[in-house]
Amino acid sequence: MSSSSSHIYTPTPPLTHRNWQVNTYLFHLYQSFISQKRALILDYLVQRCYTRTARAFAADSTIRHLDADGDEIRRPHGEDDALGITEEVLHQADLRRDVQTGILSGRIDDTINLLNDNFPSILSSSASTSAGTESTTHKVEHSQSRRVRTVLPFTVEPAHLYLDLRILAFIEASRTKPLPYSLSRPPTSDPELIPRISPSSNFRDPSGEADGDAHLARLLKHVYELYDCAQALQDPHERAEYQHELSAVSSLLAYKVPEQSPMAKYLAQERRQLVADEINSAILYRAGCHPISYLELCVRYNTAIWNYMNEHDFRVPHSRGWPAGIVLPSRSQPMPPSAPLAAKVSVSRQDDLEIVPTFDLSRFLSTST
Repeated sequence: MSSSSSHIYTPTPPLTHRNWQVNTYLFHLYQSFISQKRALILDYLVQRCYTRTARAFAADSTIRHLDADGDEIRRPHGEDDALGITEEVLHQADLRRDVQTGILSGRIDDTINLLNDNFPSILSSSASTSAGTESTTHKVEHSQSRRVRTVLPFTVEPAHLYLDLRILAFIEASRTKPLPYSLSRPPTSDPELIPRISPSSNFRDPSGEADGDAHLARLLKHVYELYDCAQALQDPHERAEYQHELSAVSSLLAYKVPEQSPMAKYLAQERRQLVADEINSAILYRAGCHPISYLELCVRYNTAIWNYMNEHDFRVPHSRGWPAGIVLPSRSQPMPPSAPLAAKVSVSRQDDLEIVPTFDLSRFLSTST
């Protein structure tokens, strides 16, 4: 055999069963990560009623299964994507979006009608608030409301939701200047809601003429009705909270132009947004869905964990020795080591450790790519 035979190319041995198992595991791990990330984004978009974006993202991010020739494998008819969204879910999100738009536009009476038509369970006990309900039903709903408060800053109790909407309706009727709300796109099910704001007949007349006096009388009657609804609440603490809220809100009547008064905060768009978020969460809760998105839960979890570790001076090896792409949350400024821990750790080890920073969502988003 010639010397050149030692340079003959030897083909790579065929893939072993062990290597095949490892590659298959890594492939499925990657697919699982992509699927979970996709589900997290879709859940947030649907929960926030961004249905047009959710449809586009679902179509563009669908995981396509290919055969050996690279052709897409048709899935059996009726087989759903477990991490996808259905048209029914999107339709319900569109209805919730219409409710949100009504509140954000200040059209509270229209919103209550939408809720009664499409989500009757949300305000189901509002009509019978003053008449009272069975004690067992009230206790069940009250306990449910208490449980959900550990997750939500809102209430899901129908009587509370109705009161919050009626209080907002009073605020809207107390305006002397319109507060228009613009949206980048019209709602799907009721495009008439978008260009409209509260009609001029709902505004107070600061001139104090006859029509203004009549409107003021209607507002006073509205206040008395709100106090009656608050008085009908069975829990004394809740009753006191709403009565305190009503005493503050009703002071809007003391000013000829409340938008220029110390009570102007009640007339801000943020008040509408707060009620809109409360109603949206209540609809999801009554439908058996999670009332807040998984993305928000993840942010809460990371904020609590990272802040706890930072508060207790947890230290980790310096990130310069970590794999590429893995970093600690960014910090606004370097933090000095704590004195008690510094005394226990040698100088040589101090260079290899750093205090865990706090988690700040705004800073995290601004530094992420």
